[in-house]
Amino acid sequence: MKKIAPFLFALSLVAFSACKQDEGAMAPQTLNNVEDQILSSDLLDDVLDEVEYTSDIFFGELKSGFDDCRTVTVVPMDRVTWPKTITIDFGTEGCLVRDSVVKKGKIIINMDAPQNGRAWTKVITFDNYYVNGNKVEGTNTTVFSRADGHPTWTSTIVGGQITTPEGNILRTREAIHTRVQTRGIDTPRDRTDDAFQLTGNASGTRKDGKTFSWVINEPLVISNNCRWIRNGVKVITLEGQSDITIDYGENVCDNIATVTQNGVTKEIKLRGRRQ
Repeated sequence: MKKIAPFLFALSLVAFSACKQDEGAMAPQTLNNVEDQILSSDLLDDVLDEVEYTSDIFFGELKSGFDDCRTVTVVPMDRVTWPKTITIDFGTEGCLVRDSVVKKGKIIINMDAPQNGRAWTKVITFDNYYVNGNKVEGTNTTVFSRADGHPTWTSTIVGGQITTPEGNILRTREAIHTRVQTRGIDTPRDRTDDAFQLTGNASGTRKDGKTFSWVINEPLVISNNCRWIRNGVKVITLEGQSDITIDYGENVCDNIATVTQNGVTKEIKLRGRRQ
């Protein structure tokens, strides 16, 4: 497995459709709150995807240009001096990085060791960074290691905040995410067989000022040959409401998950991760 883009969420905004029963027992705005949590998690995870993708390509080929409109600078620009500061600059007008995804602003990475090393730490911050009009803020510290031979990324987010184009602020006071590679370790030139398990938790404040938290109760399973989360369960706790459970299914590659609250279940359709 090549260490490239293990964080493969990509802004999986969801569309909702009824699954069973009526909406009477589900708290008002439950699905909107779930969508907010998915948006917040996906935008922050997409940063890690972008950082790993850029780091792997840049340090693998030591080049200063990409096929899209970003520019990457590294200081100092050599292979032997560490730590380094890496800046990914998408400009101020908007950079189309893939279908329907426009980014602008800068991601700034302080990295203490080579990308292909057995261990490193990256501290990630932002300078007026936006994705499709959503402003992303906070500090993300990602530590890479190999536990029992399995590549492992542990990310801690402090002061995370998403401001939507409508001006709504989705705050994540703190979060910790761990991704462990479970498949594809012995095939570094073939990314298609890579698979990962995700665990973690987060807490913060919703746009209405009330608190939230979530925890992954059963590891989320993602694989590079599937656009969607294949398996796993996340539980969201919203102030003043009963817990909400998101179930991503039984290891089937499809865009269907379910949201359950107070015994009522709704089906959601995920737009899908970046391929």
